[in-house]
Amino acid sequence: MSFTFIGLLQLMIGSMLLFRSMPAMLVFLMASGLFGGSAALTVSALGNSSIPPIQFALIFVYLRVMMPSGGYFGLWTEGVKDNFMLVLFTLYGMAAAFIAPRIFADQINVAPMRFDDARSLFDTVPLRPTAQNITAAVYLLGALLATLGTYVAVRTAGGIEALVKGGVVIAWIHALSGLVASQTKGTPVEGFFALFRNGTYAQLDQSYQGFNRIDGFFPEASGWAAFGLGWFIFNCECWYRSVWARHTGAAALVLGAVLFISTSSTAYVGLGCYAAFFLGRAAIAPGSANPVRLRQAAVAVGAMVVLAALALAVMPGGAAKIGDMILHMTVDKSDSSSGQQRLFWAMQGVTAFTASGGLGVGPGSFRSSSLFMAILGTMGVIGILTFALYLLNVVKLPAYGRGGSAQGGGAISAVMRACATTAVIILVPAAIASPNSHPGTSFAMFAGAALALRRMLPRQVVTPDFSLAVSRGISGALPQSAPSSTASRPSASGGTT
Repeated sequence: MSFTFIGLLQLMIGSMLLFRSMPAMLVFLMASGLFGGSAALTVSALGNSSIPPIQFALIFVYLRVMMPSGGYFGLWTEGVKDNFMLVLFTLYGMAAAFIAPRIFADQINVAPMRFDDARSLFDTVPLRPTAQNITAAVYLLGALLATLGTYVAVRTAGGIEALVKGGVVIAWIHALSGLVASQTKGTPVEGFFALFRNGTYAQLDQSYQGFNRIDGFFPEASGWAAFGLGWFIFNCECWYRSVWARHTGAAALVLGAVLFISTSSTAYVGLGCYAAFFLGRAAIAPGSANPVRLRQAAVAVGAMVVLAALALAVMPGGAAKIGDMILHMTVDKSDSSSGQQRLFWAMQGVTAFTASGGLGVGPGSFRSSSLFMAILGTMGVIGILTFALYLLNVVKLPAYGRGGSAQGGGAISAVMRACATTAVIILVPAAIASPNSHPGTSFAMFAGAALALRRMLPRQVVTPDFSLAVSRGISGALPQSAPSSTASRPSASGGTT
């Protein structure tokens, strides 16, 4: 195991933050996610597998949680209870990663997670235990630890502010770094970004009809878009609910625009799903937000339509290229050889589920192209059931009747609903693109924050009206007359009062 320069930098920052607050650790964890193509550690014993910065940052988060003077262990145990279904999902997945590939070895052929000498797009090898099973178990554990760490940090003083304000800063950095990286291809600046893409991932450098794909500090455009989509939705939801609206709205607008030109099918699917959700909610429940936000959204849509019309008039050829690019990255992709390969990968989940009798062949055993098909094939019935129950626990948050008043719980409820909405919608692109069976750290953090904020909502205390309580005799019949509150009663000295 060896440190990279990014790992050493994190080591210094994390060590200093051990003596700061948990919200500072939360921002450190969130910021580490910006470097999706980086490696903090390289583990040679696992085939030079990379430990990404966000996983390495979790070590410092938990050192801070477990410090004797911290007092956060009680919150952590509450987090385990509130996220119990995710705990079961993770424990079963980790056990299956080590045991299942040995039980079902050589029973089916699979396309492995790493396949350097594949002879065709649909080449397979017999199922066997590999280092990728261990890596998958580590990623599953990392997602759970990210959920619980975020849960603890959000519930501490200043946690909500750190989440919202940190989310704004991350959205800006992610958008601007993506733009700069895409517009400086072939210049010395490209070397700066390449320095941070030191992970053992396939570093893709693609363009389509002259459009540079936006990847920022990530190895490919889809990874950049998947990370950015979460923070776009979170900022947009905070703006919609008037949480630091001027800043969250600006961050969402900029990041959303960069996602639109990212040439990533992940971005287009995610933006389309969120747009459909936003419009449907506005039509069904217009009173769920400040009317000013709906008017502002309508103005923004109108402005985009006008700009699109101007682009068609001034640059008809360029507009046609953009339309062709969007079609190529979405509708036409299913008919391409890449689309057929991804369908083949996804259907491996059904094959593995059937061959294992519903138990799953273990995370990391094969490459998929759908989160849910990967869970089905690697973790079977138990994995699908526990993850579905956990999702239900998250999605029911916006319908909770325990919301606080504007004085006590309005902001908490708003951020809670923003986190819950984000956690669910970012699973849509993962459902058609993720090669892994773990939901990812972005989902983990937003889901953990949503459940933590639910705990923080003011409870409605119902005080019983004792004037309605009437004493009954032994027979159950009402007494002839009930004594009033002003009736005399014996005193301690034997008299009456």
